Amino acid sequence: MASASLVEKLQLRVRELEEALARERGGGQGQRARIESMSPEVTDSNPYSRLMALKRMGIVNDYEKIRTFTVAVVGVGGVGSVTAEMLTRCGIGKVIYIFFMYQ
Repeated sequence: MASASLVEKLQLRVRELEEALARERGGGQGQRARIESMSPEVTDSNPYSRLMALKRMGIVNDYEKIRTFTVAVVGVGGVGSVTAEMLTRCGIGKVIYIFFMYQ
């Protein structure tokens, strides 16, 4: 039960941070338009279309589902920055960066 409570608290905190970020950005200006459907064909309008080859090869059944995932990267140093970039390139729906500044 303690873990369920912790998850709920974290989800609430994520929503609060998302709302604060949206206010800071002025309602989401500067974001690219969401790609509504992931085409299996390689196109310039869909930067993730090359990854759909995994679906055609039978390695992944439902690649579009990856867009629904949220991943938190804790520590955006040498390893974390590369991880965050690769998650973005794979088409993860949302990547949350958590970084620490030491003085």
